[in-house]
Amino acid sequence: MALLLLNAALILAVLATAHWYVFRRLVKDASRDGGPWRRVGTVLVWLLVAATALVLTAGPAELPYEALRFSSWTAATWLPLLMFLTLALLLGELARPLLRRTLAHRAARSSGGPGDAHGVAQSADASRRLFVARVVAIGATVLAAGTAALSRAGGSPSQRPGEQGVEVAFPFTGLWRARNSPARRVPSHGTNLLGGRYAIDFIAVDDEHRTARSRSWRTFFATEPPQLFRAFGLPILAPIDGTVVAVHDEESDHDARRSQLALVPYTLGQGARLRQGVNAIAGNHVIISLSEKGPYVALAHFKAGSVRVSVGQKVTEGEHIGDCGNSGNSTQPHVHIQAMDSADISVARGVPMLFRRFREWPSGPDKARIRERTVPQEEAVVEPLPVARP
Repeated sequence: MALLLLNAALILAVLATAHWYVFRRLVKDASRDGGPWRRVGTVLVWLLVAATALVLTAGPAELPYEALRFSSWTAATWLPLLMFLTLALLLGELARPLLRRTLAHRAARSSGGPGDAHGVAQSADASRRLFVARVVAIGATVLAAGTAALSRAGGSPSQRPGEQGVEVAFPFTGLWRARNSPARRVPSHGTNLLGGRYAIDFIAVDDEHRTARSRSWRTFFATEPPQLFRAFGLPILAPIDGTVVAVHDEESDHDARRSQLALVPYTLGQGARLRQGVNAIAGNHVIISLSEKGPYVALAHFKAGSVRVSVGQKVTEGEHIGDCGNSGNSTQPHVHIQAMDSADISVARGVPMLFRRFREWPSGPDKARIRERTVPQEEAVVEPLPVARP
């Protein structure tokens, strides 16, 4: 816990320093005291500080949908720009003294005589400082904005409505939030490894679309026990009729992380978990085959000791096969489902899925719609609906 709090304090210090540095170089150094540039720039930087604070708190606090959407946009736009801007300004530190020296030499050569007064020299130096600061500021801003725009250009494709795929039922009942949906991007989890190209995660929510019963200081700065979350221990159901071809139930459930500050060190350890193999990523999991040659459907992150099926067992759609947990590469209790072309997750390629009839709330608990044979939108809440089977 102490290490987590130290990490959180370090990240906050880095963010505070970056915002201060941007204010110093883009606003204070590049403007005159009391001028319009200084006033507007100061207000703008404080608004950006508030936006960063919103990014750090909106998700863990589970704010209303509109606030979460703005927070998501801010996280995808402002934070990358802040990083590129800070790097560009640091590069500008190399050019700053060279540019000032060049301007000073040019002024000396063009000077008409030795009659410069001390005050005039100081005024000329202040003007050169202001000119250099503005050149560096504008250059760094253009460079950072261009880099950020290039990094977002040519956005990832997504799974479109009407696209063919393996038809599956939802592996649960009640209300669950869709995350890492292929309707947003493909590959949905940012990689084609481990058959996850079209994978999707679901997190149980209550009637107000909240994932946990309460919040505390740990929500924003550290980890939380998985039992706090609504999804933990809920039944997970077979999404298809088929045969169980793989089972793993030897991983423990670990603490959950809603805190953006606690997620940073966890994300940095992703490579180490991947090197440990499939079980460290999928945790406790079950793989079901539709036929002898597939395709295959995998469900991951079961609660330790909860898996109810064994290899070779026939299962029917809707059968209770285990309970939702927080094992493997999981930041909070949820169920991960993916279709693939091989029973070996380490070499499998992802296959699109189509979920049967469901009610979807794409933008908060007040606006619902009925959808069929498609994938839920990112961050939408879904509820499975009965459908007549042939």
